[in-house]
Amino acid sequence: MSILVCGATGFVGQQIALAAQRKTHRVRALVRGGSSNPKTGPLTAAGIDIATGDLTQPDTLAPACAGVDTVICTATTMPTGVNDGLRRVDRDGVLALIEAADRGGVRKFVYTSYTGNARLDSPLETAKRDCEARLLESGMDVVILRPSYFMEMWLGPHLGFDAQTATARIYGDGIGKISYISAFNVAEFAIAAAERATGKQAILEMGGPEALSQLEAVRIFERVLGRTFQLEFVPVEALRQQHQSADPLQKTFAALMLAYAHGDVIPGAAALAGEYSIALRSIEDYAASVRDQQAGA
Repeated sequence: MSILVCGATGFVGQQIALAAQRKTHRVRALVRGGSSNPKTGPLTAAGIDIATGDLTQPDTLAPACAGVDTVICTATTMPTGVNDGLRRVDRDGVLALIEAADRGGVRKFVYTSYTGNARLDSPLETAKRDCEARLLESGMDVVILRPSYFMEMWLGPHLGFDAQTATARIYGDGIGKISYISAFNVAEFAIAAAERATGKQAILEMGGPEALSQLEAVRIFERVLGRTFQLEFVPVEALRQQHQSADPLQKTFAALMLAYAHGDVIPGAAALAGEYSIALRSIEDYAASVRDQQAGA
């Protein structure tokens, strides 16, 4: 099977490309700047073919899709959203890729979206749902991955959860439960969805092994690390005000944080993982890996 990975220089996309290559699939990575892009090092070292292309330049996409059985797309400009990226790349660029794949005879398209429970208006919401709709109208077999919140991101320093300093930013009251999922598991789902028969259309709502609140996640980290965390609470009203912003990135983050504060429970997540033969990583597993990284630093 030949696979084109779009987003292969990002964390999840790179995991997908490398895993697919290890499984002896013929893997091509669509990369802006081609082999001159400094982020292609691990890909080229693994023997992955680098296709020069840019989602904002539709004429570069058809050659990248030529001769490909399956496209896996994880491309996003989050978290920076630079240069109006949520519109230009996440929406218009991915729509152009879907069009090129559909016209080019690609058999299957695996698309990484995000949880179907988050429906607040934002440029990311527009981009993801518009791409989902276009895929469902296409002639390809379609798998839409809708992961809940990534534990490595939402329980990481970029969003105020810093195990190094034992501080945690809590959005809302911290009580709403979330089916945190590991980015590594999302990559595994993408590969499994590409390899197996999934039917004409499949939408996979994906979560981790258990639904935990932000405060419960803090308590797990405290127990594993043997430290007490200092908490900073961000009121829901402040997030609602941010959601009124005209800035597309600020509006998007506020929408995600409001949905996060409310909670995101994915029923049947463990059963779905079992169906796809995926061992879900728990918050405790993740906390232990953070502890081990700190010990080795």
